[in-house]
Amino acid sequence: AEKLTPENMVFSGCSVTNGKGRGIVVETGMGTRIGRIAKLIAGEEGEQKKKCFCLPDTSANQTPLQANLEHLGGRIGVLAIVVCVVIFIFGVAMKRTDPSNPDTAPWLYMILIAVTLAVAAIPEGIPLCVTISLSIGCKDMVKKHVLVRKLAAVETLGSASVICSDKTGTLTEGKMTMVKLWAGQVPYSVDGKGFDPTVGRITRVDGGAEAGTELPVRTTLLSAILCCNTTLLTLQDEETGEMRYEPRGNSSEAPIVVAARKVGFAEETANAYPRILEVPFSSSRKMMLTVSDVSGRTSLCDGGMPLGDG
Repeated sequence: AEKLTPENMVFSGCSVTNGKGRGIVVETGMGTRIGRIAKLIAGEEGEQKKKCFCLPDTSANQTPLQANLEHLGGRIGVLAIVVCVVIFIFGVAMKRTDPSNPDTAPWLYMILIAVTLAVAAIPEGIPLCVTISLSIGCKDMVKKHVLVRKLAAVETLGSASVICSDKTGTLTEGKMTMVKLWAGQVPYSVDGKGFDPTVGRITRVDGGAEAGTELPVRTTLLSAILCCNTTLLTLQDEETGEMRYEPRGNSSEAPIVVAARKVGFAEETANAYPRILEVPFSSSRKMMLTVSDVSGRTSLCDGGMPLGDG
């Protein structure tokens, strides 16, 4: 039998947590595992799922309220049919006839009664009541300056028990920015926003003096970028034509690279320190280790920590 996850295969949509590797693409599009899952969701060979042999099955896109209403309507329908059948049987057994036309057969009269009861039992007012209730919810949301475009969104908000939010930038823009730095037991403040290294500077928290040339700051940031595999590229925005900075690599390393550029470290600085050994980050060790060659130097960098002989 085919194994669910072969040992030597990785699949599209999976995240690489650490390490390096090289792979060969063997399937694309609907031939991948995600494509096969999409086929299963859409139905056999991509055909739309149906229920009752003719009606389209929209249960996958239903909200909990819509599913509950459909379930309630089905139960009411079954109950109405059972009651109508019972009334029909009792009426025929008791030979009930039409008072205005006694010559009518009892079974024909009871069929009319049963169909009338079945039609009357249909809860056609439920969708109207639900729509009015959701509209009132939308009105209350507007009073709190929340614009709701779809009525189903009110139900979703009402079903939520926990709402997780984050500061602007991390979730909405996918950007993290360094705002504080501790080096040599001294706290520093990092100004600027986004990935532009030309905006902002590093200053002391106490007094606000410029600290970009201080030994602890330059030593700490250089040591940090020697552990990073992230680069900062300059790209041109296709819509506005303006130049913008965009990191390539780990999003957690991008703020470190940007802060290092703010104190004058160039993109090619790390190339001057050949990497001898690298141990990737792991959740168990909670750290990443790199060993770089600094032989022949008297200091780690210009304005950085002095190095001993050898």
